Amino acid sequence: MSKSLDRRAAAGKRPDQYLHSRKKGHVTALAQHEGWNPKHFRLFVGNLGPDATDSILLAAFSKYPSLSKARVVQDRQGENKGYGFVAFGKAEDYLKAFKEMNGKYVGQRPVMLKRAELKAR
Repeated sequence: MSKSLDRRAAAGKRPDQYLHSRKKGHVTALAQHEGWNPKHFRLFVGNLGPDATDSILLAAFSKYPSLSKARVVQDRQGENKGYGFVAFGKAEDYLKAFKEMNGKYVGQRPVMLKRAELKAR
């Protein structure tokens, strides 16, 4: 789904209907092993520059009160892979962050936001 279609879909529905599936027992490996709350709403943050860290990502999204966690994914050598995730406790903050932060600079590059897909391993 394209960015514009994704936004239009979000605008016409209640946040809890648009966001993640709430199937019982549907928890990702990331949520299990890294302390992510499976009830929180997560955004994928793509196009992060080499300067991006967890603290830069946290600072960029800190204006949203229900922000609960921010993480930049790293490879085995500890290098930034160019993407990360942020989680919000409230659907309203999730949607507001999605609308306001998509295309904004976080560090050296403008970020691309998407709904984080839940995948069970």
